[in-house]
This record gives sequence, structure tokens and C-alpha cells, in this order.
Amino acid sequence: MKTKSLLCFLTLFSLIALNPSVAQVPGIDPLLPMPNQPYALCAGAISFNFDGITYAKCRKLLGNSLGIKHTYPPVILDKNVQNVNIIGTSHRNSTFTVSTYSPPDPYTYSLYTCTKPGAFAQCNGGICFANTSGSEFPGVGLVRQDEIICSCPIVNITNPDVSKPNSIYHVTGPARCPTQQTDYDAICGSNTTQVPDMTADGVILHIGSGGPSSVTYAMNAYYDQVFNTRSYEGECKRPVN
Repeated sequence: MKTKSLLCFLTLFSLIALNPSVAQVPGIDPLLPMPNQPYALCAGAISFNFDGITYAKCRKLLGNSLGIKHTYPPVILDKNVQNVNIIGTSHRNSTFTVSTYSPPDPYTYSLYTCTKPGAFAQCNGGICFANTSGSEFPGVGLVRQDEIICSCPIVNITNPDVSKPNSIYHVTGPARCPTQQTDYDAICGSNTTQVPDMTADGVILHIGSGGPSSVTYAMNAYYDQVFNTRSYEGECKRPVN
């Protein structure tokens, strides 16, 4: 996702956090509810960088999700992420799936707010290829039949500023919180002396989003509002030591 789109996305989520009804206003809502259809859930997954793209091993699911409204010409036909997903999954032998979002299992995953330079994979809207299921894939190993590889853009955060929430980011990592700062930063994909460029080939990244963890809390609230559910998301804090 380009920087301008990402900032717009975060601004809209800030509005949703303050007033969930904003998400239902035509022309304002950044997310499209996608009820009862196949999708790929990448939240909590890891991805493998190669040639400027990162490839995430995501879970194949059937149910309700939220997709970023990626439209494509001609927009008058309302061609959007849901149409793309239906095309890819409606054939007898599915060829591809779109990565969308639903709240992940809170007993398995937590949110990590990241305030150091680093990178993450932005997978909502990524295309996932059906022929990767049941095969080996570089960097992530065996892809089970209930998993799929999704191609996602790498978002590189070079100058985060905690006083400007839109300049930081957060990722979804393991529910068991690290006890060491170095372990926490590794999950964040923060640059280190060992790995100065987190966008380089072979680097493993977690799936995340721009802004603080409140962005995902707002997305969960919207999901619950639309699908009449009640979700919960844990959060890990960076250790003080």
C-alpha cells in the first residue's frame, strides 16, 4: 500500500475509533464487509522477502472478513476486492484467493506496537495463489493444504515518532509476550546491526499495519458491529529491560 493510501487509511480508522457509525457512511468507509466466503487470513503469519515483495504463509478460511476496498477500472461496475475474490474462488478448481481480515485467535496471537525503524508486511488485499497449498515454499517451508502463500507489499518505516501515531506501526505476533527487548524488536521487524535492511531478500517479517495497535482495535470493533460478534485482542508491551 502506498504511503498516501496508508495515511488515508489510518485517518479513516481514527474516525471509526471515535465513532463506529462513521464506518457505515457511503464513500468514507475504508473496509468492505465480505460475508460467508473463502478468504486468506494473514494476521499472525510470517512472510519471506524476495525481490522487493514479501510472501506470507496464511490460513485458508471460510467465513466473514473485512477487505480494503481496492477498486479497479471501470469503477462504475463496482469492481472491488469482493469481485476479485469471487473470481478466484468460484471456479471448480480455485486459482487464487484474496487476503482479507478477521480477528485472529487471541490465545495464539497478540498485537505489538513498534516504535523503532523497521518493516512489516501489509497483506490485506494481497493475492494468494492456490497452487502453493500442499507444497514447499522458500523461506517458510511446508505449506499445508489449509494454508496458502500470499504476495504482500513491504512497508518500510524509517523514521518513527511516538509523538506522531501515524508514523509508527504494529504487527501481530505470538500471544506469549517476550521478556527481552531484543526478542520484542525482532517480532517488530526492527532494524538491527545484524539485519540493517529489513526489506532485503531472505528477511522474515510479521504481518502488520501502520499506526498504533488502536488501528486494529478499531477494525475489530467494526467487524463485531457488522457481523454481530464479540472479539478480543491481546497486546504485548515492550519490556523495560
